[in-house]
Amino acid sequence: MSIKWGGCVWCFCLLLPFDHYASEVVSDVDIVVNQLGYPRLAKKRAYWINASTTQVKLIDMETGRTKQFPVKINRLRLDQKRTVSTVDFSRLTQVGWYRFQAGKQLSAPFQINDDVYNPLLYRLIRALYLQRSGVEIEDRETGVSRPPSHIHDGLIYRADSFHMKNEWVDVNGGWYDAGDFGKYVATTTITIAHLLEAYRQVPSLFHSVAFQPEELKKSQLPYVLQEARIGLHWLEKMQRSDGAVYRKVSGQHWPKVTGPWNDPQLRYIYGVSSADTAKFAATMAFASRIYAAFDTTEAKRYLNAAIRAWGYLARTPKQFIDWKKEDDSGSGAYMSNVHDTETSLLTDVDDRLWALAELYLATKNEQYKTIFLALYTPEYLDIFEWKNPALMGIWHLILSKKKAFTFLQNDLHAKAAEYAQIAQSQPFFVANDRFIWGSNKMAAEAGLLLAWSSQLAQSLNHSFKYWQYSQSQLDYLLGANAFNLSFVTGFGSLSVKHIHHLYQNASGVNLPGFLVGGPNEHAQAGIAPKGLGMLSYVDNEKSYAVNEFAIDYNASLIGLLAVYYAAFKER
Repeated sequence: MSIKWGGCVWCFCLLLPFDHYASEVVSDVDIVVNQLGYPRLAKKRAYWINASTTQVKLIDMETGRTKQFPVKINRLRLDQKRTVSTVDFSRLTQVGWYRFQAGKQLSAPFQINDDVYNPLLYRLIRALYLQRSGVEIEDRETGVSRPPSHIHDGLIYRADSFHMKNEWVDVNGGWYDAGDFGKYVATTTITIAHLLEAYRQVPSLFHSVAFQPEELKKSQLPYVLQEARIGLHWLEKMQRSDGAVYRKVSGQHWPKVTGPWNDPQLRYIYGVSSADTAKFAATMAFASRIYAAFDTTEAKRYLNAAIRAWGYLARTPKQFIDWKKEDDSGSGAYMSNVHDTETSLLTDVDDRLWALAELYLATKNEQYKTIFLALYTPEYLDIFEWKNPALMGIWHLILSKKKAFTFLQNDLHAKAAEYAQIAQSQPFFVANDRFIWGSNKMAAEAGLLLAWSSQLAQSLNHSFKYWQYSQSQLDYLLGANAFNLSFVTGFGSLSVKHIHHLYQNASGVNLPGFLVGGPNEHAQAGIAPKGLGMLSYVDNEKSYAVNEFAIDYNASLIGLLAVYYAAFKER
């Protein structure tokens, strides 16, 4: 039986049987790099798997000139047979195209250029447009064209005090969460927050012509905020009259491999959740601050929605989820379950902390700060994700420079030190040692946390060296890994191709700028190899547990790229 791995059989040389339909797949190119490249002043590292000498040759692809760089022989292991060594070429700052050579081995080509990530950042945002629900899609840049889909969303799945079972409520719009057609408050809020934070940090970048699609170049509102509106307007529809927010919209069964307009299922609105209501409150309050500069009426509407959501939370002091097992027969749980077991999912305090921080900053009402201080403990400070979103609010409180929040700076630096220590112990300096569902997102978020800590230290004239580990997360996601593979479709000379995405799988349509979940040692689809940590990956469309895209994955990388761009433009 022949198996096509990654669409490019030639780039993989080690195929060892593992279960009935899975293999350990590692690139036969031993020198791996960030295939997009590096800013001039960035920490620049290449990695050599099983290095055979202490020198490696760098080739200037324009002039043909070569330069020798030392190889730091490490003892960090991919497995029992392979080590990963480091080539540090940070002193190279000349703009151009390069590649490494060792014997007959040639790395992927890469650039040195300060704007090297701009096309990627744009396409990561534009990918959200391709995920829109309920509207016609016409993307001149990719040629993607599809009719409106799921325009009748949706029916109340289970009666509550406000709606009858099967009552229709308009929840049309928003983004499809991933490769199927579910829409979730949990990931929509996280995605919007990253878009807003990216704009907040480097507004000049997003006002540039390069970040406006052709059809929107005359708009006064930057495209990144126009796209965020798609999620915000859908979220507004998901709020109940008492302030509570419904969790998700989907069919009762997992859809077939088809375009979304062909999905025949009735679509249901599933019960409210206090955690999702808190995420909603935080996102709306944050949005009110950002959009106030463009539309005060819109900003007030968002803030009022956030305040109503907090009213519900104030009346519901403990975590509440209107959930039954059948709710997840055709969609993801996005709550504590057999796959997502983090202790943060057993409480909604982390979600409330984010909401309280954003409400305080939006309203200046001291009651929100008082409740935040009463609830907060350092255990809630970790990477920003739907499982624990507290960090975004903590970061914004730190930026407010209030003396009451100086303790949060110390907690942030302490958590960053933990992730830096993980990076030091891992091949490719990956600041994540939990290779589970969405591990690529977790690596990006760890890079962002490290960057925020470094950014804060830099503003206080302290010397923090965590920028190098933020760069390492970008490098890993964009090719400096055991597979010599960029985990973002269409970016890098060798990028993931066979993503789990029902529309792409059915039509073959080109979807560039989609970040996949990455190595997952549980490999729930039974395709990728299990139990191999960062080697538990395969580029196969059936392997949904490692190769599915999700909007919050893209959002994490958007966040990391934005903070990185700001850092190097400020130097």
